[in-house]
Amino acid sequence: MEKIIKIRQLPLKIFLLIVANDLIDTSAQLLMKKGLGICELNSIRSFFDHLLNFGNPLIFLFWAGLIIYLLNFFIWMKVLSKVDLSVALPLASSSYILIPIAAIFFLHELVKPLRWLGLALIVLGIYFISGSKPSKDQGAVHE
Repeated sequence: MEKIIKIRQLPLKIFLLIVANDLIDTSAQLLMKKGLGICELNSIRSFFDHLLNFGNPLIFLFWAGLIIYLLNFFIWMKVLSKVDLSVALPLASSSYILIPIAAIFFLHELVKPLRWLGLALIVLGIYFISGSKPSKDQGAVHE
């Protein structure tokens, strides 16, 4: 039988993997967005035409982001192998906050007040979820 650790005793290694997952996800999203630039993707064909246009120097940013995103998948699988999804996913949702902040600085996007309110509600939801007590067989870390 597996040894089960309560959510409040989340191992530092797992917590750091979740943080790394969010930071890597944010980086990958920014690279893919920058790599797509202002292209108009009206069809699947235009999408693939753009992605295979290696004459466009920005397309390498997209491919780098996609590769990083795929590699991040393996970090997430490691996290899920050790922590229940109901514990991991709320902790990993800080990318919902990191991406708009990074988009302001790196992509010069405008984040309007209503969107900030929505992000604040997400943070509040994360707080409520992480503070809730799991049932007997939920919210556990598996070693």
